[in-house]
Parts: sequence; C-alpha cells; structure tokens
Amino acid sequence: MKKDITSKHIRIQGSLHRNEIVKKVVNIFIENEYHQKGKGVTFRYPVEKLPKNKYLYISRPGHKKNFDFKVEITEEMVIEEGKHNQIAMSLREAKRDNPKKFNVFLETMSKIFHCTENDIDRLIKRYPNLKQSFQNGVNPDNILKILKWMFIMEDIVYWDVEGRAFLYNYLLYVVNEEDEKRLEEAMEKVKTPDRFKEFYEKSRYNMDTV
Repeated sequence: MKKDITSKHIRIQGSLHRNEIVKKVVNIFIENEYHQKGKGVTFRYPVEKLPKNKYLYISRPGHKKNFDFKVEITEEMVIEEGKHNQIAMSLREAKRDNPKKFNVFLETMSKIFHCTENDIDRLIKRYPNLKQSFQNGVNPDNILKILKWMFIMEDIVYWDVEGRAFLYNYLLYVVNEEDEKRLEEAMEKVKTPDRFKEFYEKSRYNMDTV
C-alpha cells in the first residue's frame, strides 16, 4: 500500500558551507523517516517557496535508494522534466536571447554553487531586473531554486567524486560550447566527470571546483 508523507519545510539559507548543508539535510531525513520508512512510503519536503503560495518539493526515496532525492518539477517551470540536459539547453537559449543579462544570471548561479548565498529570494532581490530578462520562458528564480537542490543532491550522492562541480561545469560547458557537433556528442555521452573532461579539454571552457 502506498503512503505519501509531507514533512516539514527544509530551509537552507545564508552562507552555509556544503558540508554543513549535507549534514543538516541528511539529519532531517534520518530524524523524520526513521520510524515511518517502509515499502511504498514516499516522503515529500517543501524546500523553496514559489509564486502563488506554491512550493518546490523534493521527494524520497530517490533513484539510488540511499540519501538521495528527486527534485519535483512542475509544468509551469517550463523546463520539461527538469533533466540536466534540458536545464542546460534552457540556459543556452537564455544566453542567446540576452547575453548581457545572462552574465548577471551566471553571477547568481556562481553564488549558489559556491554556497556564499543559499537564500534564492534574498539573492534575486539584489538583481531586480533579472526576472523578466529572457523571452524563452526561463525564470531565473525557479531555475536557481531547482539548481540549488540539484547541487545539494550531487553533494549527498557523489560527495567524493566532484558531484556538485560536475553538474555546474557541465551546465557552463553546454552554455558556452561553440562546436554544435561536439555539443551534441557530449550531451549524448557525458555520464561521469572523467568522460566530461574529454570534451571540455577540446573547448575553450575552464572548469571550476569546490
């Protein structure tokens, strides 16, 4: 029998290092799920407030059945199922649409990646003209909130193998790759950090790390 349990809001705000974030999130999972877990039980956690009093949720169990989770993507976010490739291509289109404003968006994404500011609403207020900058449907507010939790998931699942950096650099690679044929091949074949390096070394792109 299936059972869905909606749990308390997980708030990750301010400047909080990624090891502290992982510890906080995993401890919430343990404390909340230990006495309720079982076959068919799904846990949902609101993690970010969205417009119209809606929330972005993460849900467990994830695909790997340990401490990972799924970021729940809704239709109004305009990024299909929210797969890495789909988000990356949305960002690529946003850059083509408005290169100047996209550079501003990259500043905000960098702050999320480096955990210097984990409160997306506070961060967006520093860039008041960013929300309406792209005509292709990309909502910087929503994208940043989704990516924040994808980065956290990468930290939890791939702590020792560049998980967070892998995702961040892959997004930047897709955005900046000028060779369309190489980009198509990369999006089909890249599954691991080592495989990814084969492609970025042939481009003008420089990797970032944490």
